Amino acid sequence: MLQESRYREGYREAGWLFLSALTAPMVLGCFCVYLYRLSADGSAIAMGIVLLSAGLLACSAMVLFAGDPTISMVSSSVALLDSVALFTILLPGSGSVFADAAILFAVLVAAVLLYGRTVDLPSIGRTRLKESSVLIVLLLPVFLAVGEALFLGLRFWESYQLGRPSLLFVPLLALWGYVEEGLFRGIVQRSAVPLMGSRGAIVLAAFLNSAFMLFWGSLPYAIFTFFLGLLMGYLYLRSRSLMYVGTVHALQDTWLIIAYLAMGIAIH
Repeated sequence: MLQESRYREGYREAGWLFLSALTAPMVLGCFCVYLYRLSADGSAIAMGIVLLSAGLLACSAMVLFAGDPTISMVSSSVALLDSVALFTILLPGSGSVFADAAILFAVLVAAVLLYGRTVDLPSIGRTRLKESSVLIVLLLPVFLAVGEALFLGLRFWESYQLGRPSLLFVPLLALWGYVEEGLFRGIVQRSAVPLMGSRGAIVLAAFLNSAFMLFWGSLPYAIFTFFLGLLMGYLYLRSRSLMYVGTVHALQDTWLIIAYLAMGIAIH
Protein backbone atom coordinates (compact mmCIF):
# COMPACT_ATOMS: atom_id res chain seq x y z
CA MET A 1 0.00 0.00 0.00
CA LEU A 2 2.82 2.38 0.93
CA GLN A 3 4.68 1.50 -2.25
CA GLU A 4 1.59 2.21 -4.33
CA SER A 5 1.15 5.59 -2.60
CA ARG A 6 4.75 6.53 -3.33
CA TYR A 7 4.29 5.49 -6.94
CA ARG A 8 1.29 7.79 -7.30
CA GLU A 9 3.16 10.71 -5.74
CA GLY A 10 6.12 10.15 -8.04
CA TYR A 11 3.79 9.85 -11.03
CA ARG A 12 2.14 13.17 -10.23
CA GLU A 13 5.48 14.90 -9.65
CA ALA A 14 6.59 13.67 -13.07
CA GLY A 15 3.25 14.95 -14.40
CA TRP A 16 4.05 18.46 -13.13
CA LEU A 17 7.44 18.41 -14.85
CA PHE A 18 5.92 17.05 -18.04
CA LEU A 19 3.16 19.63 -18.15
CA SER A 20 5.55 22.46 -17.32
CA ALA A 21 7.54 21.62 -20.44
CA LEU A 22 4.42 21.09 -22.52
CA THR A 23 2.66 24.30 -21.52
CA ALA A 24 5.75 26.57 -21.52
CA PRO A 25 5.51 27.40 -25.27
CA MET A 26 1.85 28.36 -24.88
CA VAL A 27 2.50 30.60 -21.87
CA LEU A 28 5.58 32.23 -23.41
CA GLY A 29 3.76 32.69 -26.71
CA CYS A 30 0.93 34.54 -24.96
CA PHE A 31 3.48 36.66 -23.11
CA CYS A 32 5.09 37.61 -26.44
CA VAL A 33 1.69 38.83 -27.63
CA TYR A 34 1.47 40.90 -24.45
CA LEU A 35 4.89 42.42 -25.19
CA TYR A 36 3.74 43.18 -28.72
CA ARG A 37 0.71 45.06 -27.37
CA LEU A 38 3.02 47.09 -25.14
CA SER A 39 5.70 47.89 -27.71
CA ALA A 40 4.19 47.17 -31.16
CA ASP A 41 7.42 45.28 -31.90
CA GLY A 42 6.83 42.92 -34.83
CA SER A 43 9.54 40.54 -33.65
CA ALA A 44 7.55 39.86 -30.46
CA ILE A 45 4.48 38.71 -32.36
CA ALA A 46 6.66 36.63 -34.69
CA MET A 47 8.26 34.93 -31.69
CA GLY A 48 4.81 34.32 -30.23
CA ILE A 49 3.71 32.55 -33.40
CA VAL A 50 6.86 30.43 -33.41
CA LEU A 51 6.42 29.42 -29.77
CA LEU A 52 2.74 28.57 -30.13
CA SER A 53 3.42 26.57 -33.29
CA ALA A 54 6.19 24.65 -31.51
CA GLY A 55 3.87 23.96 -28.60
CA LEU A 56 1.15 22.73 -30.95
CA LEU A 57 3.56 20.35 -32.68
CA ALA A 58 4.90 19.05 -29.35
CA CYS A 59 1.41 18.46 -27.97
CA SER A 60 0.29 16.78 -31.20
CA ALA A 61 3.29 14.47 -31.06
CA MET A 62 2.41 13.49 -27.49
CA VAL A 63 -1.19 12.80 -28.49
CA LEU A 64 -0.01 10.52 -31.30
CA PHE A 65 2.89 8.72 -29.66
CA ALA A 66 2.44 8.85 -25.87
CA GLY A 67 1.71 5.41 -24.53
CA ASP A 68 -0.18 6.73 -21.49
CA PRO A 69 -3.78 7.84 -22.18
CA THR A 70 -3.68 10.33 -19.28
CA ILE A 71 -0.74 12.12 -20.95
CA SER A 72 -2.42 12.02 -24.35
CA MET A 73 -5.60 13.48 -22.86
CA VAL A 74 -4.02 16.54 -21.24
CA SER A 75 -1.71 17.02 -24.26
CA SER A 76 -4.74 17.27 -26.53
CA SER A 77 -6.32 19.94 -24.31
CA VAL A 78 -3.13 22.06 -24.36
CA ALA A 79 -2.93 21.56 -28.14
CA LEU A 80 -6.45 22.98 -28.36
CA LEU A 81 -5.34 26.08 -26.44
CA ASP A 82 -2.31 26.50 -28.74
CA SER A 83 -4.62 26.28 -31.76
CA VAL A 84 -7.05 28.83 -30.34
CA ALA A 85 -4.19 31.20 -29.48
CA LEU A 86 -2.71 30.90 -32.98
CA PHE A 87 -6.11 31.55 -34.54
CA THR A 88 -6.54 34.64 -32.35
CA ILE A 89 -3.20 36.02 -33.57
CA LEU A 90 -3.71 35.16 -37.23
CA LEU A 91 -7.36 36.22 -37.46
CA PRO A 92 -7.36 39.01 -40.07
CA GLY A 93 -9.00 42.22 -38.95
CA SER A 94 -12.29 43.00 -40.66
CA GLY A 95 -12.24 46.66 -39.67
CA SER A 96 -15.02 46.08 -37.16
CA VAL A 97 -14.09 45.07 -33.61
CA PHE A 98 -17.60 43.69 -33.17
CA ALA A 99 -17.27 41.41 -36.20
CA ASP A 100 -13.83 40.21 -35.10
CA ALA A 101 -15.11 39.44 -31.61
CA ALA A 102 -18.10 37.56 -33.02
CA ILE A 103 -15.85 35.45 -35.28
CA LEU A 104 -13.50 34.59 -32.42
CA PHE A 105 -16.45 33.74 -30.20
CA ALA A 106 -17.97 31.47 -32.85
CA VAL A 107 -14.65 29.66 -33.37
CA LEU A 108 -14.24 29.14 -29.61
CA VAL A 109 -17.75 27.72 -29.30
CA ALA A 110 -17.14 25.38 -32.24
CA ALA A 111 -13.78 24.26 -30.82
CA VAL A 112 -15.23 23.48 -27.38
CA LEU A 113 -18.22 21.60 -28.79
CA LEU A 114 -16.14 19.66 -31.32
CA TYR A 115 -13.59 18.65 -28.69
CA GLY A 116 -16.30 17.62 -26.26
CA ARG A 117 -17.97 15.41 -28.85
CA THR A 118 -14.83 13.74 -30.21
CA VAL A 119 -12.71 13.24 -27.07
CA ASP A 120 -13.80 10.93 -24.28
CA LEU A 121 -13.06 13.15 -21.30
CA PRO A 122 -12.60 11.50 -17.90
CA SER A 123 -15.59 11.47 -15.58
CA ILE A 124 -15.37 13.66 -12.47
CA GLY A 125 -18.63 12.38 -11.01
CA ARG A 126 -22.31 13.20 -11.24
CA THR A 127 -23.58 16.77 -10.95
CA ARG A 128 -24.28 17.69 -7.36
CA LEU A 129 -25.89 20.94 -6.28
CA LYS A 130 -27.51 21.94 -3.02
CA GLU A 131 -30.36 24.42 -2.83
CA SER A 132 -28.23 26.75 -0.71
CA SER A 133 -25.61 26.85 -3.45
CA VAL A 134 -27.97 28.96 -5.56
CA LEU A 135 -27.03 31.84 -3.26
CA ILE A 136 -23.51 31.62 -4.68
CA VAL A 137 -24.86 32.34 -8.16
CA LEU A 138 -26.85 35.29 -6.85
CA LEU A 139 -24.30 36.92 -4.53
CA LEU A 140 -20.79 35.82 -5.48
CA PRO A 141 -20.70 37.53 -8.93
CA VAL A 142 -21.52 40.89 -7.33
CA PHE A 143 -18.64 40.65 -4.85
CA LEU A 144 -16.29 39.37 -7.55
CA ALA A 145 -17.20 42.23 -9.88
CA VAL A 146 -16.66 44.90 -7.23
CA GLY A 147 -13.40 43.26 -6.20
CA GLU A 148 -12.24 43.13 -9.80
CA ALA A 149 -13.14 46.78 -10.35
CA LEU A 150 -11.18 47.81 -7.26
CA PHE A 151 -8.25 45.57 -8.18
CA LEU A 152 -7.96 46.78 -11.77
CA GLY A 153 -8.82 50.43 -11.16
CA LEU A 154 -8.29 52.67 -14.15
CA ARG A 155 -5.90 50.10 -15.61
CA PHE A 156 -9.02 48.34 -16.88
CA TRP A 157 -9.59 51.13 -19.36
CA GLU A 158 -6.14 50.79 -20.91
CA SER A 159 -7.34 47.71 -22.77
CA TYR A 160 -11.12 47.80 -22.37
CA GLN A 161 -12.48 51.08 -23.67
CA LEU A 162 -16.19 50.86 -23.02
CA GLY A 163 -17.64 53.72 -24.99
CA ARG A 164 -21.35 53.83 -25.64
CA PRO A 165 -21.13 51.58 -28.75
CA SER A 166 -18.98 49.13 -26.82
CA LEU A 167 -21.76 48.50 -24.33
CA LEU A 168 -23.11 46.22 -27.05
CA PHE A 169 -20.31 43.91 -25.94
CA VAL A 170 -22.04 43.22 -22.62
CA PRO A 171 -24.21 40.35 -23.94
CA LEU A 172 -21.19 38.88 -25.75
CA LEU A 173 -19.14 39.29 -22.59
CA ALA A 174 -21.73 37.30 -20.66
CA LEU A 175 -21.74 34.50 -23.23
CA TRP A 176 -17.93 34.52 -23.20
CA GLY A 177 -18.07 33.48 -19.54
CA TYR A 178 -19.75 30.20 -20.49
CA VAL A 179 -17.28 29.49 -23.28
CA GLU A 180 -14.29 30.33 -21.09
CA GLU A 181 -15.49 27.91 -18.41
CA GLY A 182 -16.16 25.23 -21.01
CA LEU A 183 -12.64 25.61 -22.39
CA PHE A 184 -10.58 25.92 -19.21
CA ARG A 185 -12.65 24.07 -16.63
CA GLY A 186 -14.63 21.66 -18.79
CA ILE A 187 -11.69 20.64 -20.98
CA VAL A 188 -8.29 21.62 -19.51
CA GLN A 189 -9.05 21.05 -15.82
CA ARG A 190 -11.08 17.92 -16.40
CA SER A 191 -8.52 16.36 -18.73
CA ALA A 192 -5.68 16.98 -16.25
CA VAL A 193 -7.35 15.39 -13.20
CA PRO A 194 -6.15 11.80 -13.88
CA LEU A 195 -2.53 12.96 -14.26
CA MET A 196 -2.30 15.71 -11.66
CA GLY A 197 -5.12 15.19 -9.22
CA SER A 198 -7.93 17.66 -8.53
CA ARG A 199 -5.83 20.42 -6.96
CA GLY A 200 -3.12 20.30 -9.59
CA ALA A 201 -5.70 20.37 -12.36
CA ILE A 202 -7.34 23.46 -10.84
CA VAL A 203 -4.01 25.30 -10.70
CA LEU A 204 -3.05 24.29 -14.25
CA ALA A 205 -6.35 25.45 -15.75
CA ALA A 206 -6.24 28.75 -13.83
CA PHE A 207 -2.65 29.41 -14.91
CA LEU A 208 -3.35 28.75 -18.60
CA ASN A 209 -6.55 30.80 -18.38
CA SER A 210 -4.50 33.68 -16.98
CA ALA A 211 -1.86 33.34 -19.71
CA PHE A 212 -4.53 33.48 -22.42
CA MET A 213 -5.87 36.72 -20.97
CA LEU A 214 -2.52 38.37 -21.76
CA PHE A 215 -3.80 38.56 -25.34
CA TRP A 216 -5.89 41.52 -24.22
CA GLY A 217 -2.82 43.44 -23.09
CA SER A 218 -3.62 43.86 -19.40
CA LEU A 219 -1.33 42.22 -16.85
CA PRO A 220 -3.57 43.15 -13.86
CA TYR A 221 -6.51 41.52 -15.63
CA ALA A 222 -4.45 38.37 -16.22
CA ILE A 223 -3.45 38.25 -12.54
CA PHE A 224 -7.06 38.63 -11.45
CA THR A 225 -8.07 35.91 -13.91
CA PHE A 226 -5.66 33.48 -12.25
CA PHE A 227 -7.32 33.88 -8.85
CA LEU A 228 -10.76 33.85 -10.46
CA GLY A 229 -9.78 30.63 -12.23
CA LEU A 230 -8.80 29.02 -8.92
CA LEU A 231 -12.21 29.90 -7.52
CA MET A 232 -14.06 28.72 -10.61
CA GLY A 233 -12.06 25.49 -10.57
CA TYR A 234 -13.04 24.86 -6.96
CA LEU A 235 -16.70 25.59 -7.71
CA TYR A 236 -16.57 23.26 -10.70
CA LEU A 237 -15.05 20.51 -8.56
CA ARG A 238 -17.74 21.00 -5.93
CA SER A 239 -20.72 21.41 -8.25
CA ARG A 240 -19.46 19.30 -11.17
CA SER A 241 -21.59 21.51 -13.39
CA LEU A 242 -20.28 23.70 -16.22
CA MET A 243 -23.63 25.47 -16.37
CA TYR A 244 -23.21 26.43 -12.73
CA VAL A 245 -19.70 27.90 -12.99
CA GLY A 246 -20.50 29.39 -16.40
CA THR A 247 -23.43 31.28 -14.90
CA VAL A 248 -21.30 32.63 -12.05
CA HIS A 249 -18.61 33.73 -14.53
CA ALA A 250 -21.10 35.29 -16.95
CA LEU A 251 -22.82 37.26 -14.21
CA GLN A 252 -19.45 38.38 -12.82
CA ASP A 253 -18.40 39.76 -16.21
CA THR A 254 -21.73 41.55 -16.59
CA TRP A 255 -21.71 42.96 -13.07
CA LEU A 256 -18.17 44.26 -13.63
CA ILE A 257 -19.49 46.90 -16.02
CA ILE A 258 -22.18 47.87 -13.54
CA ALA A 259 -19.57 48.02 -10.76
CA TYR A 260 -17.51 50.50 -12.76
CA LEU A 261 -20.57 52.65 -13.35
CA ALA A 262 -21.49 52.49 -9.67
CA MET A 263 -17.95 53.52 -8.71
CA GLY A 264 -18.31 56.59 -10.90
CA ILE A 265 -15.57 55.69 -13.36
CA ALA A 266 -16.25 57.54 -16.59
CA ILE A 267 -17.16 55.68 -19.74
CA HIS A 268 -15.64 57.38 -22.74
